[in-house]
Amino acid sequence: MIEKIKEASGMLLGGVIFIAILFIPVLFIWGGIKLGTVLIPWLYLASGIAFLINVVIFLPMAIFRKTREWAGVCMFFSSYVFGLTLWFLGLLLTYVIWGGFAVFIGLFLAGVGVVPVAMLATLLKGLWGPFGILIGLTILTFGTRIFGLSLSE
Repeated sequence: MIEKIKEASGMLLGGVIFIAILFIPVLFIWGGIKLGTVLIPWLYLASGIAFLINVVIFLPMAIFRKTREWAGVCMFFSSYVFGLTLWFLGLLLTYVIWGGFAVFIGLFLAGVGVVPVAMLATLLKGLWGPFGILIGLTILTFGTRIFGLSLSE
């Protein structure tokens, strides 16, 4: 009888640990969404400022040979501001449009991330404004990164 109780308690403990392990991704998704709702206004502001600095300061610096490398390095680093904004926007849009399961698919199973899932969600829902913002931020992220690398070489 004691052996049966030990087996049952071991199985119960194993089940609790299994459920806790399954719950960890849910906590990460929920925490990321909460963080994104706080950060997204600041990231929009930072992206706007980075864009203005790129256009007003770094593009003119790229004309001259002596400052071209610095302009490229600064543009490369500003692409991370655009990329972070893009990722959090993709996370929030995916969650709002398709829910937590789609965020889970985008983050863990598909391996492609929440940005393409958000693009697909906005495209299928006919949300052209957010879809355009996602496309624009994607072009801006990779464009400044590639252009900054080419300038710094």
